[in-house]
Amino acid sequence: MKSITITYCFSANYGQFFQCFALQTFLKIFGKNEVLNFSIFSFKELFCSYEKFVGSKAKKCIPFLWKVLAFWRILKIYYEANFSSILGRKVFLEYIDFTQYFSNYRQILKTSLDVDVFIAGSDQIWNMANIYRNHNKIYFLEFAEKRKKISYAASRGKKWNIEDEKFAIRNLKEFSAVSVREQSFADYLNNLGIKTACVCDPTILHKADFYYKKFGLKKSTTDNYIFIYKLREPIPIFDNHKIIIVDLQKKKTLVSVGKWLSLIDKSEFVLTDSFHCVVFCILFHKPFAVFQNNRELKEMNERFFTILGKTNLEYRLLEGTETEELILETVKRPINWERVDAILEEWRDYSKKWLEDVLVGK
Repeated sequence: MKSITITYCFSANYGQFFQCFALQTFLKIFGKNEVLNFSIFSFKELFCSYEKFVGSKAKKCIPFLWKVLAFWRILKIYYEANFSSILGRKVFLEYIDFTQYFSNYRQILKTSLDVDVFIAGSDQIWNMANIYRNHNKIYFLEFAEKRKKISYAASRGKKWNIEDEKFAIRNLKEFSAVSVREQSFADYLNNLGIKTACVCDPTILHKADFYYKKFGLKKSTTDNYIFIYKLREPIPIFDNHKIIIVDLQKKKTLVSVGKWLSLIDKSEFVLTDSFHCVVFCILFHKPFAVFQNNRELKEMNERFFTILGKTNLEYRLLEGTETEELILETVKRPINWERVDAILEEWRDYSKKWLEDVLVGK
């Protein structure tokens, strides 16, 4: 059986890399798998859509300056996605098997892809905040009209408006099977008449030993430092503690994918606002606290609610207003890792069986 996965990739984000890598590795059990290789950051599209990065009032007052600033930001995004040696296209191509390259949606439509099943997922591929409608068509597999289509652990990030909901339902009715990452999202789709399962993120399909082996990690004693992995939320930095920070938002202290895992594994504990960082903390039995998304991104906390709810670790989701004393108290609270492992194993087995059933019909 040959499958093609459509997911986020070529972005400077550790979670996107690991979910893509983890799912493909598992899918190879059933035959050949490739990830659709297309440009999510078309330079032409980005340039024409520079309004996304500027305020309307500022554009009217100083349009030329804002065009220059937007163009500079677009260049930076394009460079990071395509040429970064740490988390851009190069590292994905090193670890992941891809299809031929497609520069736009029309090329995909015109190409006859030799494949038995298309798989949408994982990650926030159904986040309709994407300003490029053709990308949404790709992530909902609209181009694969007469082929078998399924989703695995897909996520929407933010709630859909009425127009987005109609678009999604129309496409999802053509899927043979649908699974998502968040329980609330599964409940929502089931209420809309789309039979949906809640499965684990692809990174959880594998145990910790898998990552130790694949990325050359060595089990050793814990070092005396706090690891902070930051996407967007402010995370407190404690005085009188050794701190190692990887700040994805500001692109500071970026490290290789293997080093990133090692920083989690060897730390005393982890502070983060990242879903996938939480996953690896749990897999590596590492104490952690996670800071929820605030302001306009609160809906993205559903991913934390699902995994922390399943593992009975809800108390480790913080608001970001806690004192240093309370944060340390939360981090140092004992975890029954044997119980957590048992819960993950049950969810892992369920998710693997779901995939096996929809792929080979057992």
